[in-house]
Amino acid sequence: MTVYQPTTESNPAERETNYTFTLIFSTFVAVLGNSFLYGYNIGVVNTPALIIQEFYRKVYFERAGGNYGNLQDFDKQLISKNLTFENGTLRANQSEIDDLSDKLGVDHALLLEKWEIELLWSTTVAAFVLFGMIGAFTSAKVADFFGRKKGMIVITFVMFIAAIFGGITKVAASPECLIISRIFVGLHSGLNVSLAALYLAEISPKKIRGAIGTCHQLAITVGILSSQILGLNELLGTVDLWPWLFAFNAIPLFIHLVCWPLCPESPRYLLIKKNEEQEATIALRKLRGYDDVEDEIEEMRIESKRSVSGTNFSMHQLLTTPELRFPTVVACLLQVTQQWSGINAVMSYSTFIFGQAQVPTEKIGYVIVGTGSINVLCTVIAVPLMEKLGRRPLLLWPMCMMAISFLLMTVFINLQFNVDLVEHHSTFAMICIVLMHIYVIGFALGLGPIPFILVSEIFRQEPRAAAMSLSTAFNWICNFVLMLAFPFMKDGLGAYTYLLFTIILAAAVVFIFFFVPETKNRTFDEIVASLGLTRGRGPKSSYKFPDEAELQPMGEKV
Repeated sequence: MTVYQPTTESNPAERETNYTFTLIFSTFVAVLGNSFLYGYNIGVVNTPALIIQEFYRKVYFERAGGNYGNLQDFDKQLISKNLTFENGTLRANQSEIDDLSDKLGVDHALLLEKWEIELLWSTTVAAFVLFGMIGAFTSAKVADFFGRKKGMIVITFVMFIAAIFGGITKVAASPECLIISRIFVGLHSGLNVSLAALYLAEISPKKIRGAIGTCHQLAITVGILSSQILGLNELLGTVDLWPWLFAFNAIPLFIHLVCWPLCPESPRYLLIKKNEEQEATIALRKLRGYDDVEDEIEEMRIESKRSVSGTNFSMHQLLTTPELRFPTVVACLLQVTQQWSGINAVMSYSTFIFGQAQVPTEKIGYVIVGTGSINVLCTVIAVPLMEKLGRRPLLLWPMCMMAISFLLMTVFINLQFNVDLVEHHSTFAMICIVLMHIYVIGFALGLGPIPFILVSEIFRQEPRAAAMSLSTAFNWICNFVLMLAFPFMKDGLGAYTYLLFTIILAAAVVFIFFFVPETKNRTFDEIVASLGLTRGRGPKSSYKFPDEAELQPMGEKV
């Protein structure tokens, strides 16, 4: 009996990891056309929000037959005659307004009400999240039907449509174009988050799987920062140029589409899902930079034998298979924690938060860019730390830091409303900015990148796409709920809003400490085993783990 035994040179425990050009190039191209765009579109609507809302006001006023030039003259004269307060509300009485309106020929009955503009804007923002959910739910089907590589090619055309509609919004004088653009952006983002995370997990060597996976979150943070910078008044955040912020989506997408054919398909997908061992071997050799990849191919063969069938794993199977229930709970709770830690509330409502901290209005845009820069820098630092320290320490300690930051921030924001301490308000504001940045550092080091990495690691190949799809759908749903609820939370609770996030973070730390295993430098099967998913545990199900005899290496000859 001859049994396959890897040599020392081919043993993954002994061999040095090669950072090959193909691996680095494939990682860069994958995140540029997917993760980067997801981050960019999270932040792109924030800075020019008031400009776009004024565009909505103008378009609907003119559609109703009004003259926008006269309306602008009316607004200017209100200001010049000192008929408005500093916050923009009217100090003039109705007769003064009527006289000025008659003089300039402005019919205010044609203007949208404030609540109507807010509804249009909320629709614009919500379209991204709502269709992101749809994209997330369908991502498993796309990933398994087309494959990781072809799936990303297919969805690029969705974003091209979004870029066209966003770019022509002002020329077409159509707010509906921007809403349609955000619908397609959301659909693409929901799909690309899952596809990119799956692809990176499946092409990376075991020793640097966490570092490669962190590139997904790094690209998201770079995308957010890019939108913040381009949205400044000195660049594209102007009355004339803001549509280019949405048309910009086409540029990284075009680069991705040109370069993507040069990148290999996921070897794990080719062998385990498609049973194309020769193609998988060729792809793996390109990614690893050496010919002897038999150790990884053998691991894939064994994992392939564990699969129920060659068919795609359905969401129903994922939810009803006893052996997969606990890892599914872990995957979904990590995504829930990521969103309900408050990070998107921080990014989307950062202007309000820094305003609450009494930062001067003209400085807020630059403070937000500074926050985005710190987010990027700390995610860069997280790349090597992911393999040096492991996933658990980078989740637990930074999350504790985040909770403490929000707790202290609650205290100092409240102190700013104390009239007896007015001489210290500027100091309290600076402390709040520092605490916010400490929170962002904690998120960037752990809770930002790790949920996507862990979800791709705690499942075998067959249910992995379905698990990623379900967990990212939870991410989008929680994002949507938070975006809807946060304005009411801040109005009702004020600074105490951040205590809710503190409680969520504390509960998550306890759960992770007791139930989430370390996955650093472990094979997918070893990780699954550490979660207690051994053969024969729990009630019978359709997901049957094979007998040990069935798992005998294919290289063995009797």
